[in-house]
Amino acid sequence: MKFLTSISLLCISLAAYAHTLTISVEKGKFQIDHSLKLILSQIDNMEHYADLTNYEDVHIILGDNEYRFINPPEKIEYSNSYIIDLNNEQYTLYFTQLPIITINTENAIVNEPKVLANFTYTDEDQSCSSMIGIELRGGSSQGYPKKTYDLEFWEDEIGEESRSVQFGALRKDDDWILDALYNEPLRIRSFISHKLWLKIHQPHYLNEEPKAKSGADVMYAELFLNQKYNGVYLLSEQVDKKQLKIKSYKGSIRGELYKGVSWGASTFSRLQDFDNNVRTWSGYEMKYPDEDQITDWTNLYNFTDFVLNATDSEFESDIWNRFNKGNCMDYFIFLNLLRATDNTGKNIYLAKCNVKGEYFYVPWDLDGSWGTIWNGTNDATTDDILLNGFFKRVLEQKSMDYSQSLKNSWIAYRKERLAQDELEKMISGAYNYLQSNNVYDREKRVYPNYLFDEDSKEYMTTWLDDRLSFLDSYYSSLVSTDLINPTVSGNAVYPNPTTNYISIKQAQEVIDEPYSIFTLNGEIVKRGRISATNNINISDLPAGFYFIKIDAQTYKFIVK
Repeated sequence: MKFLTSISLLCISLAAYAHTLTISVEKGKFQIDHSLKLILSQIDNMEHYADLTNYEDVHIILGDNEYRFINPPEKIEYSNSYIIDLNNEQYTLYFTQLPIITINTENAIVNEPKVLANFTYTDEDQSCSSMIGIELRGGSSQGYPKKTYDLEFWEDEIGEESRSVQFGALRKDDDWILDALYNEPLRIRSFISHKLWLKIHQPHYLNEEPKAKSGADVMYAELFLNQKYNGVYLLSEQVDKKQLKIKSYKGSIRGELYKGVSWGASTFSRLQDFDNNVRTWSGYEMKYPDEDQITDWTNLYNFTDFVLNATDSEFESDIWNRFNKGNCMDYFIFLNLLRATDNTGKNIYLAKCNVKGEYFYVPWDLDGSWGTIWNGTNDATTDDILLNGFFKRVLEQKSMDYSQSLKNSWIAYRKERLAQDELEKMISGAYNYLQSNNVYDREKRVYPNYLFDEDSKEYMTTWLDDRLSFLDSYYSSLVSTDLINPTVSGNAVYPNPTTNYISIKQAQEVIDEPYSIFTLNGEIVKRGRISATNNINISDLPAGFYFIKIDAQTYKFIVK
């Protein structure tokens, strides 16, 4: 009996081994780029394909065609790719957890106007098809091979009537953005930044408008445009009147929204005359009220004039009636954590929910951040503070107690929302998500401008570590307003960087003057007087950033 049982089990095992597994994928859940010989597919119940060692042959049905795996896989997983064959023509097959978007149009997609296209979206929970209007979006990014698009969902072919759609947990709306992420080395900086802003900041007027959001939420998707694989995108909500719950125009301006598109009044660096016949002024583009309602720059002009020209007493007594203090602090912290160098006035929205409310900032276009700049190149600078004219003036007001409030906010955020391990989890989470879905392998096939490798992630986390160290010291020092903008000069203090000593240029002017050397957090580590020899021994100081204060002048130097 034991011998017969063994024979039976062996027969079953051999039969199973000789069995062919056929996987069938629903229509709409896959797309094919015939020029690249690339197939991207979603798949239900991936866990069912964790062990295929008993199958001799594996096939997959995509539409009307049945493909055969050249080498039967031991398992199917998102992080791998597979060579499949149809009539002696081979394709690379990928599986993805990301939503797949397809857009097809017979029209050339231009900057304006939107042109008719057909749109489909599929994920594991929903599918959507619609007519859309599509146009290019962005400035310099329009020159990249991977384009960013603005989409409007239409009920008809000419867009007379729009329709609202919803994707995942994002809002329901008719107006969407597909952000190409082309100049992001890991395709994760914008994603993390948008998520982080929503995490740290809530609108100050939530009691009045509980559905208001402080910025745009985003999600990843993969795009096929005219049967060509276009790569991974951010499907993004718009920053607009609806998102911010701005009061509607009713014969007079009740709410305002401006987009910073260049430098000027947007950075509070100059005040120019305005022309109410045009929708742009000194770095701003007016987004609301709409053009067919009114164009009037008076309110924004008056606010800019106040920031630039009010007396100190006027500024201190009234600024927080004009601009929301909490938003000012949160955006300053956010801007400098990311070191988003293009977002001090450009790539930013300035808004007011209602006519009696305060202005506030909303971030946008956050690709040049976390150790890169606008064109995607690395900039490892971590030891500076980004300012515009508004932030600078607020920090300079010694009697407002703003610096102490800013310091307290940073310390509180660093315990939870901006804790280093939490920020590193966001980086690793986004990177691992794209890596585990083999997105980087597909990106390299169409856009080989980055390596998308582990070293790129390591650069980002190392940059973050250095940036946090600097910012911790900076915010700790904010009770001393001398550290807001210390004089930085390799001429006044030399050599700089240094190892054993520093000297002062034109020392004869300050001979016998007292000096103090202190750290970024304000701790005094050395005192003395400038001697005739003009050598200050700093060989006992650990490597780092220091300040030396002489006769009310403060200079930064580096010990290496």
